[in-house]
Amino acid sequence: MKILEVCVDLDGGGIDRYLYNYCSRIKDIRFDFAIVENNKIGILEAPIKALGCNIYRVPRQSAGPKQNYAALKKIMTENKYDAVHVHLGYKGALALLCAKNCGIKTRIVHAHIAYVPESPAQRAVRRIMTFFTKRLATDLAACGNDAARWVWGKSAFEKGKVTVHNNAIETGEYAYSPIDRQFLRNSLGIADGTFVVGHVGRICEQKNQLRLVEIFAEISRNSNSKLLMVGFGGDEYEKSVRRRAKELNIQNNIEFLGVRSDVKQLLNAFDVFVFPSAYEGLPFTLIETQCNGLYAISSDAVTKDVKVSDCVEFLSLEKSNNDWADTALRLGKNGHNALAYKDVAAAGYDIDTEAAKLREYYFNSIKSRG
Repeated sequence: MKILEVCVDLDGGGIDRYLYNYCSRIKDIRFDFAIVENNKIGILEAPIKALGCNIYRVPRQSAGPKQNYAALKKIMTENKYDAVHVHLGYKGALALLCAKNCGIKTRIVHAHIAYVPESPAQRAVRRIMTFFTKRLATDLAACGNDAARWVWGKSAFEKGKVTVHNNAIETGEYAYSPIDRQFLRNSLGIADGTFVVGHVGRICEQKNQLRLVEIFAEISRNSNSKLLMVGFGGDEYEKSVRRRAKELNIQNNIEFLGVRSDVKQLLNAFDVFVFPSAYEGLPFTLIETQCNGLYAISSDAVTKDVKVSDCVEFLSLEKSNNDWADTALRLGKNGHNALAYKDVAAAGYDIDTEAAKLREYYFNSIKSRG
């Protein structure tokens, strides 16, 4: 059995880690990946290739729909896939159309985001695109209930037409380790008594790191503190974040660590996690922090479905930076909850259990269409 996963990149973001975690555990299905063409080699490409998967690059739709379609068609016709799983949400219509025209009977489209701020014109475009995407797909999927409702519609969700696949992880491997904490803090040059604020996410407007540095400026007024930011930006937004840090005179207390392959260890080094996202689906990162027992403060724009332990607290983005800072400092006094990984596993986020469910989902979807 062969399945093509269509996604943006494989550079360690939430969707990428979701795909790697699942595909590495399903041994009797051959997975290939079609990703948007770029010059950067994602950190997950090497381990995914080591599994025996092929990785193909295709042009962006924005660079030319015809070129994107032609590249996908070549991949699909040459490899004879049993199914295509498109991780582009309502923007997946072109990939689904290509799969349909190539005779692929099982066409899954997956939503990973919810409640994106949009203008009336953008909302109209989304609804039109969703209309075509839903009709070209044979199966609708989502990362959580909010993403299912917002992208595919409340009616489709309530009628059971959307399957929710949890962003599961290796719960045992993310559990808190005091040994890793000391090792990471030493290797990063963090002095004893330093209050470490952590953040993991692509540096972009969605993740709202401009607000993050403003919150951290308030935290640093009241503590010997450091902000560690994990994630890739590389564009104007990251430059604006760095400029803002300099304006606030806290640039020497912030480290931009870039993309890291040791996030599960790094979480041990943090005292609190701050996540002021403007919008999300069901963020993989907050499942990881809870598994580690790291206390987190998240914007209430994030779905409450992500809270599966006592280690997450929500706060409105309308609250002041001082309110956010006070909450972060309070939560940071809790230390790590070493048993929180059990709550995460019990809530359905253990990767071995959920990978078996995804395997069955693939087999049943493909079998039902001959």
